Amino acid sequence: MAAHRRRYHHHTYNRFRYLIPAISVTSGAILMLYGFISLLAPSPDHLHHFVPRKSLSEDGVVDDSPAIPSLFKVPVSGEMVSDKSLWNTKMSEFYYGCSNASNKFPKVETVTYPNRYLLIATSGGLNQQRTGITDAVVAARILNATLVIPKLDQKSFWKDSSTFSEIFDVDWFITHLLRDVKVIKELPRKGGKDWIPYNMRVPRKCNERCYQIRVLPVLMKKNAVQLSKFDYRLANRLESDLQKLRCRVNYHALKFTDPINRMGQKLVNRMRKLGKHYIALHLRFEPDMLAFSGCYYGGGEKERRELGKIRKRWKTLHSNNPDKERRQGRCPLTPEEVGLMLRALGYNKDVHLYVASGEVYGGDETLAPLRALFPNIHSKDTIATKQELEPFSAFSSRMAALDFIVCDESDVFVTNNNGNMAKILAGRRYVLPL
Repeated sequence: MAAHRRRYHHHTYNRFRYLIPAISVTSGAILMLYGFISLLAPSPDHLHHFVPRKSLSEDGVVDDSPAIPSLFKVPVSGEMVSDKSLWNTKMSEFYYGCSNASNKFPKVETVTYPNRYLLIATSGGLNQQRTGITDAVVAARILNATLVIPKLDQKSFWKDSSTFSEIFDVDWFITHLLRDVKVIKELPRKGGKDWIPYNMRVPRKCNERCYQIRVLPVLMKKNAVQLSKFDYRLANRLESDLQKLRCRVNYHALKFTDPINRMGQKLVNRMRKLGKHYIALHLRFEPDMLAFSGCYYGGGEKERRELGKIRKRWKTLHSNNPDKERRQGRCPLTPEEVGLMLRALGYNKDVHLYVASGEVYGGDETLAPLRALFPNIHSKDTIATKQELEPFSAFSSRMAALDFIVCDESDVFVTNNNGNMAKILAGRRYVLPL
């Protein structure tokens, strides 16, 4: 039996010994055929000579003369894409809001403990504070506590003295959350005196168990706790009913005050009169934001020196490789890159563009390429008078709220970075009906 098995293996070996060279010859012939075909085919650069390239000269005039071949062609107009597909999507009918609480979510009166108060101090700009307020409501629910109307950030970079009730409709906020979390306007007095809450901070992305272990014992002992610098202090992933509560707060309970809403709607109406549709661009291109990103934007040694100086404000930031950051898509788009992207998508130069931004690094020089691609650029300062904006102009959060409304009402919203406002507006378009 052993000898017979060896003879079988010997015949198999001989068969494969002749088969392998045959496979090699066939593969080689196929490779030679592909090589021959590639020699006859025109190169990518050759193909680009057939496409008339329009480039922008230094004075902003379109130049039709032959240019260096490029792998990217800026569309002259939006004719390549139907107008309907540019401003609408069939997929929108498949999205709907699902923020209602389930039957398993207990009523607020059955879970809220007396003499247990949660306060928070928000941090950052308007949209970061909005995220903090949303998370504070959910944190109060996790702790079975009464939430005191949050304090807004009045000390950071923006130096905005606005209170919660000067930006958001506080009565609407309290009433709308009546079934979810008990909310009061201020902490009650204790023994006839002002009650000073115990101040503490929780780690970022703290989940339900984290709050129950770190905050609940302190809250049970002190009865009133304030969580400071409350930004991103709640985990992204929570159980379903808590996530739905997040939606109810962010998309329904937080409503701007009447003066802000009226002025915001006035700006929207003026944009509507300019054309059938408009695009809103949230452009984050402030010097401090660019410095924090650690990216390079083509401004030479002057840019490296200026942004490097600003970057030293954050002692905990490590040095980044600008080229690596850009390759990995972590750098905010420049105004020119945003314009090229929109033109490539099919939007022509006649489209009206509303730009919501702070101080743009490089000023008009940085915006010039975007303006050449889209001449019809507007902002709240160009479509409203100084007198109309006077009640808001001294307060960065109220000005940001006006931009929020115009962006929210736009036909298309685009941003150059994936920040808080972009995420909130994207969520609103998923959740709220068109």
